[in-house]
Amino acid sequence: MESVGIIIIARSTNNFLLLHRAKPPIVWSTLTGKMEKGEKPMESIKREIQEEIGVDPATIHDIKKVGETEKPHHIMVGYVDNEFGIPNLKLDENDDYGWFNESNLPSPIHPQWEETFQYVKPILYLRETLKIKLNKLLYG
Repeated sequence: MESVGIIIIARSTNNFLLLHRAKPPIVWSTLTGKMEKGEKPMESIKREIQEEIGVDPATIHDIKKVGETEKPHHIMVGYVDNEFGIPNLKLDENDDYGWFNESNLPSPIHPQWEETFQYVKPILYLRETLKIKLNKLLYG
C-alpha cells in the first residue's frame, strides 16, 4: 500500500517537525500515513495533516513532492513561517512532537530517516546558505 510523509519546515528557524510514534516501531518520524483507495498523494498528505496534528493544511505553504522511495512512499516538504504547538495531537498514533534540525535529532529516529532526509537536506542547506548570504549583504 502506498504511503505519504511530509517534513514541515519552519522558515524562521529552519527546524523541522518530527512526531514520536505511540505504536511500534516507537521512534521519532515525519508525519506519515497510508493513502486511501483512489487518493492522490497531495490529497492524502493534507488529510493526514488534519487528522494527525489537527492543523489546517492550508496553513502549510508550498507543499510539494520531493521524492519517492520504492515502497512507494511519497516524500513531501511544506513550510510554515514559525514553529507552532500542536493543538490536537492524535495521541493513539503519536504521543509527542518537537522541532529539530540535523544536529539535534531525537532518538530513536526511524530507520528510514536517512533515506527520507536525503531528499530534504539540499533544500535546508540552500535555505541556510541563502539566509547567511542575504544577512551578509544587508548587514556586512
